[in-house]
Amino acid sequence: MLKKDLPLQAKYSLTLLGLTGVLLCLFIYIFSNISKDIAEEFSSNAQNQLSDTLVSKVREQGQITSQLLVAQLSQTNQINQLSSLQNLAKLVEKNQLSYAFIYDQNGHLIGPYQQQENLWPHNLPKLQYQSELVTNGIVNLFNPIPSPSSDSHTMLVIGFPISTAKETRLLHSNLERSLSDSSVQFLIQAITGTLIFTLLALAASYMITSHFIHPIRLLTNRSRRLGEGDLEVSLALERSDELGELSRSLQQMRNNLVDSYNDMSQLAWYDPLTGLYNREGCFHHSQLLLSEKAGAQASLTVINLDGFKRINDTMGYKEGDETLRTFAQRLTQLVRKYQQTALIARVSGDEFLLVVAQEQSEAISTQIARELLALSQQALNTKKSAHQLTMSIGISSRPRDGNDFDSLLKAASIAMHTAKYEGKNKYTHYIAGGNQNEWQPETLKKSLQLAIDKGELYVLYQGIFDPDNSMVGVEALVRWNHHKLGAVSPAQFIPIAEQFPVLIEDLTLYVLEQSCAAFEELLTDEQEDFKISINVAACLLNNPELAELLLFSLSEYHVKANRIILEITETQLLTDIDFCCQQLAKLKAAGFTLWIDDFGTGYSSLSYLHRLPVDGLKIDRSFIEQLDQSSAGHAFIKAIVELSKALAVETLAEGVETQAQHELLKSYGCHWFQGFYLHKPAYQTNVMAFHQHYKPKKLQCVPV
Repeated sequence: MLKKDLPLQAKYSLTLLGLTGVLLCLFIYIFSNISKDIAEEFSSNAQNQLSDTLVSKVREQGQITSQLLVAQLSQTNQINQLSSLQNLAKLVEKNQLSYAFIYDQNGHLIGPYQQQENLWPHNLPKLQYQSELVTNGIVNLFNPIPSPSSDSHTMLVIGFPISTAKETRLLHSNLERSLSDSSVQFLIQAITGTLIFTLLALAASYMITSHFIHPIRLLTNRSRRLGEGDLEVSLALERSDELGELSRSLQQMRNNLVDSYNDMSQLAWYDPLTGLYNREGCFHHSQLLLSEKAGAQASLTVINLDGFKRINDTMGYKEGDETLRTFAQRLTQLVRKYQQTALIARVSGDEFLLVVAQEQSEAISTQIARELLALSQQALNTKKSAHQLTMSIGISSRPRDGNDFDSLLKAASIAMHTAKYEGKNKYTHYIAGGNQNEWQPETLKKSLQLAIDKGELYVLYQGIFDPDNSMVGVEALVRWNHHKLGAVSPAQFIPIAEQFPVLIEDLTLYVLEQSCAAFEELLTDEQEDFKISINVAACLLNNPELAELLLFSLSEYHVKANRIILEITETQLLTDIDFCCQQLAKLKAAGFTLWIDDFGTGYSSLSYLHRLPVDGLKIDRSFIEQLDQSSAGHAFIKAIVELSKALAVETLAEGVETQAQHELLKSYGCHWFQGFYLHKPAYQTNVMAFHQHYKPKKLQCVPV
C-alpha cells in the first residue's frame, strides 16, 4: 500500500538510500574480514620484529655481561674468581640469567647454575665452538675463559632470557590496541565518507529527478483532468528532449481521443440518416433544455408519418431513407423559421419530435403543425420518385400537461395517436381527462382483448363473385364498436393486435369461429361450394401448430378446411421466404386454400413467387383505382393476369367500384371480383338473403 501511495521521486530517493545502506553493510562486512586478516598478519610480523629487537638487545647486554664475567673468571686470584661465581649465581637466582654452565677443556661440566632442571641438553660439547644459539626464548652465548697458566681454556655458556611473559604480553597488548584503534578510526572515517557521499548523491539525485519528475507529474495531472472529462486540457510541453516528444505524442493521442469522442457522441446522440438528434440524444438534451428553462413555457410535438411503411414495402428501404432525409430537411427549414434553438429529433423510423422552450411555445408549435400539414399537400421529391405523405401530430404544453420531459412526451404521444385514430392528416392537442388515453396502443390492446373475451366484436361479410355475378363466397371483415370511442377502424386496432402474437391469434380464431357459426349451413352442404375468406397475419406463421389450431376450430362446426381461404399479405411473406414456404405447405396439405393479399404492393419477384404454394393472387385495390387514371394501371393488371396463368393460379380483383372497371377486368381475364359495385359488407342475414338470388359458380383453379 505504501509503494502505491509514494510519489516516484520519493521512491527513487528511498531506493537510492536503500542501495547505499546495503553497500555500506557490505563494505563493513568486507572491511571486518580484511581488517582481521590484516591484524593477524600485522601481529605476526610485529611479533617477529619484536623478537628480533629483543634478541638484539639481549645479545648486546649479554655480550657485555659475559665479557665481564669472563674477565673476572680468568683472573688468577681465586678470591676474585670465587666472587665472580657468586655473582653469576645471584644473576641466575634473580632470573636475569636463565642458566650458566662452565665446561672444562675436556668438555666436562664444572659449574652449573640454573633455576630449573633439564633446561640445557647434555650434548653441549658439540656446541662448544659456537658463539651464539637462540632457543626456547633464550639467547645462549658461548665465551671461552682463557687460562693465564696454560694454553687450555674453559668454556662459559650463559643463557640470557629474551623477555619475561608479562613484558611480552604488555608489548603485544599495546600493539593490538594500537592496531584496533587504527582500524576503528579508519572505519569511522570510511562510514562518514560514505554518508557524506550518500547525502551528496541524494541531493544530486533530487535535483536531477526534479528536472525529470516535474514534467512527468505535470503530464500526469493533465492526463487525470482529461480522464475526468476536461477535453480542453493540453498535454504538450515546451521541451525539445524526449519528454517533450512524449508530451507531443500524448497530445496527438488526446486529439485522437477527442475526435473519437465527438464521433461516438455523433453516433450515440445523432441520427446518421437525417443528422437530427436520435432517440437517446433527444431524451438527454430535451431534459437538459427543459431543466435549464424550468420556469419558462415549453411545448413538445410528436409527428408521425402516415403510411410511410408503404414506401419501404413497395420501393425499398433505400427509397424510404431518402424520403425520410427529404422530410427532415423540410421540417428543419420550417422550424428554424420560427425558432432557432428548438430541438428537432427523429426518435423512430417514421416519428419525429420537436421541443420548443420559450414564451408562446404552444402557439409556435401549433403554427408549425399547421404549416407542416399544409406542406404535406406538396410531394416530397427524391431522386427517383415523389411521395405525398400525410401526418398525425400531437402537441403537449408545460405546465398544463406536465413539467418534466416524460410527462410531456406521454401526453403528446396520446394526442398523436388520437389524431391518427380520428382519421390522420391532422394535429391534436392533449386534453386531460378526455378519451385520448383510450387511444394509447397499450390501452387499446387491453380493450381489444376484453372485447374478444366478451364477444363485443362483430363480423361483416363482403361477397366474392365470378364473371357471371354469382356469389361464390365471402370475405370476413371484423369490426369493433368501442364502448367509449365508438367505431374503431380495423386499420387502427389490427396493427396493434399484430404486435402481440397471442392477441392476433385470439382475434383470428374469433373471426373464423364467428364466420363458421354464421354460415354453417352453407359450409356443410355438400351441394354447395361456398367459401369464406379469412385474413391471416403473417406473424401467425411462426406458430408451427397453426394448421392444427385452425382445424380444431373448424371441427367444432363440422366445416372442412377446403371451404376456408386464408389470405396473407404479400409484404409480410417476404421476411423469411424459406420458413414461410414450409408453413404454407403445411396449411395447404391440411386442405386450406391460400391467397396472397394486396398483391403488387411488395417486391413481386418470380424468384420467390413460384416457390410459394398458393392458389391465387388478390390484386390490390390501388391498382384497380388507377384504371380510370392512366394506361399504366391497365398494363400492370394485364401483367398480373398473365403471370397468374403462367403460375397456374387464380386472380381476384378487389375494390371494384364501377361497372366500367368490372367489365374491363373481366375482359382482361380476372377470375373473381370483389367490391362495392357488386356487394357492400353486410351482416350474415343480409348476405344469406342476397345469396338466394344468385346461382353460385364453383370456385376452382383455372387449368393452364
